[in-house]
Amino acid sequence: MSDEDASTRTGFLLGTFAYFWWGMVPLYFSALKSHAVPAVEILAHRIVWSLPIMLLITAIAGTWKPLGAVFRSRKLLLLMLLSSALLAVNWLLYIYATVVGKVVEGSLGYYMLPLVNAFLGTVFLGEKLRPAHYPALGIIAIGLAFPFVVAGQFTWLALTLPITFGLYGFVRKAIPVDSLSGLTVESLMMLPFALGGLAWLGVKGEGHFGPSWGLNALLAFSGIVTVAPLLTYIMSIRRLPLVAMSFLQFISPTTQMLIALVFLGESPPWYVWVACSCVWVSVAIFLGDAAWQYAGTRKRIPVPRSAPPGLRVAAKL
Repeated sequence: MSDEDASTRTGFLLGTFAYFWWGMVPLYFSALKSHAVPAVEILAHRIVWSLPIMLLITAIAGTWKPLGAVFRSRKLLLLMLLSSALLAVNWLLYIYATVVGKVVEGSLGYYMLPLVNAFLGTVFLGEKLRPAHYPALGIIAIGLAFPFVVAGQFTWLALTLPITFGLYGFVRKAIPVDSLSGLTVESLMMLPFALGGLAWLGVKGEGHFGPSWGLNALLAFSGIVTVAPLLTYIMSIRRLPLVAMSFLQFISPTTQMLIALVFLGESPPWYVWVACSCVWVSVAIFLGDAAWQYAGTRKRIPVPRSAPPGLRVAAKL
């Protein structure tokens, strides 16, 4: 096995682990829900317990310099503050979806994320949609409108989750800071609000971090729940082509939906399944178009006759 093949295989395993872990997260939030921990408190603990892990990793990697660069630039600080707010809102929305028993609706939103990213690129960056994207976005619009027309129910979580995460990704791309340092800065910016919220709950006697060591450990585990998939995701995207990540990312919402149906006892009404079907058709169109585009790009890559045999073989694959 060549070094390139080994790197791709490692990237595939890391990416699969990251997306499968994210897909399993509803089980963790459901465990906290069983202790009556509200969504806002879960979010606060997630921020508080993630930061020490991020700082430890930063210390081991010796990447303090990018952190200092952010705090010396007013522009970077403002952009990081915006990205922190978007990330916090996205985290809170998904925790809320689990706590109120709408994991299926939340997973529906993450199925739509690639098409939402394409739409945001068109709106904010002037990028042109590919011909296949138009019918895909149209079918999604029909799927989101159907529950509202039939039952007066608007699947707002399915819309706000991908939009907030898509906007977060859009802002992060404009910030010249690596992912590890960026998340550390975002955690630092969210920390005062998280600590303030936990202090306020404690004063009111509504906080859940206290005499129960089992619950305390479960709350502290939120740091690992947050950081572990993120780091493996970062390592995977450096080893895999974009089209591969486009396929792997659907592991997460698929796992979330199966967990919601099998373990969490959710039973969405029929019109939600109609919306899901519309989204799945759109995703199939998107993935088929992405695979077609990738295959066409590879065929157009010229390989010199003087190139090593391994490169000529790879170009034909």
